[in-house]
Amino acid sequence: MLIPSLLLSKYFFLNTEQLKINYNSISKILTLRYDPDKVSLMKPLSYKDFTPIKTNDIESKINDIVKDDLLIMKKKSKANSISLSLSGGIDSGLTLAIIRSVLPDIKLECFSMGFGDEDDEIQRAKEISRIYDCNFHYIIKDDVLSELPQLISIVKEPRWNLYQYYPMAAASKQSSIFYSGDGGDELFGGYTFRYKKFLSNLPKNADWKKKTKLYLSCHERDWVPDQDKMFGSKIKFSWGKIYKLLKPYFNNNLEPLDQVFLADFNGKLLYDWIPTNNAFGKYLDLDIKSIFLTEKMIKFATHIPWNMKYDPKKIQGKIPLHSILGRQKGFKKIQPIKKGFTIDLCSLWNKTAKETINTYVNSESEIVKNKIINEEWLNTIHKKLRQDNLELNVRYISKMLGILSLEIWYRLFISKTMKKTQKL
Repeated sequence: MLIPSLLLSKYFFLNTEQLKINYNSISKILTLRYDPDKVSLMKPLSYKDFTPIKTNDIESKINDIVKDDLLIMKKKSKANSISLSLSGGIDSGLTLAIIRSVLPDIKLECFSMGFGDEDDEIQRAKEISRIYDCNFHYIIKDDVLSELPQLISIVKEPRWNLYQYYPMAAASKQSSIFYSGDGGDELFGGYTFRYKKFLSNLPKNADWKKKTKLYLSCHERDWVPDQDKMFGSKIKFSWGKIYKLLKPYFNNNLEPLDQVFLADFNGKLLYDWIPTNNAFGKYLDLDIKSIFLTEKMIKFATHIPWNMKYDPKKIQGKIPLHSILGRQKGFKKIQPIKKGFTIDLCSLWNKTAKETINTYVNSESEIVKNKIINEEWLNTIHKKLRQDNLELNVRYISKMLGILSLEIWYRLFISKTMKKTQKL
């Protein structure tokens, strides 16, 4: 869904003569990948929104909600064609199957993306697209970093994982409506690898702070063990401040996994995926939608008891979505896996990221000279990435990509020493 207006980033603000930086925001986004103190485009949820309600006929209600919303969309937009993002996963596959069922005559344009790796999902998506009589398009992007200045200039925030732009840009040439699978993981329990780790390490009678620390340990690619040494003197980093940001999600009477669902919804989904897609949608004049992020679906899905979404014995999430999808043609033999348009960071490092980061993230970086990033720490990590096994350092690769995006953002918006048309 396309949010009507994109709110100005709180990373900086105008103050008469000069542009100033919100250093607190930088510390949050380089630790969590988002700033929960920003004004969000959707209303954050509270623990009350996840209070479980005994629910029957979950699958029928999901189908009914999606059907009603699709029919309303079709009536209002009078669209003859719809574009959608299609990987090999559950969310996009279910989106396609239901749209084709509810709107059998509409023209469907499916867009998939790969990064030149052997395990991308283009072939799987192509077959699904054929089964559902869609036009299939795919984009191969070996280098997702070269056009970061342009993409960061659109979203106005320091992010590097902006490659969803490419299928959206291609889709905008075919249709004015684009469906993504956003929200499926957060609302129906798709992050099974995190739930397993969280529940298996959860001590009895854990207080909110222990749960918060455990939750963050399940998002280890967002921060590094020496996170406190990464920042320069301009940023007053504190783990205590980070914990307090997440306190409302774990300081309540919800079951632990419902607390995780609450934190996930109010995390990257609310402050990264949605505003990023909205910015791209506005730029491309594309109406971004998701069958999972409608008001009715959010209100319904959040109250489904956690154990009706996630089975801890089978380590299976999205139970009702799995069940619905399993009855659709083409999905009985194809077991959807959670991958989506995900980049192998070690592969990216060897292809382009190593050279790009060495060029832009170093002692001469503007964010180093302006004491936002610690030069000594940066030099240590450069050495570490040169000497050690990359598989052991994927967290530092992720962090260096985040710092790269901050350097580009700084040059675009603060020092204005880089043009958005510049290629890395």
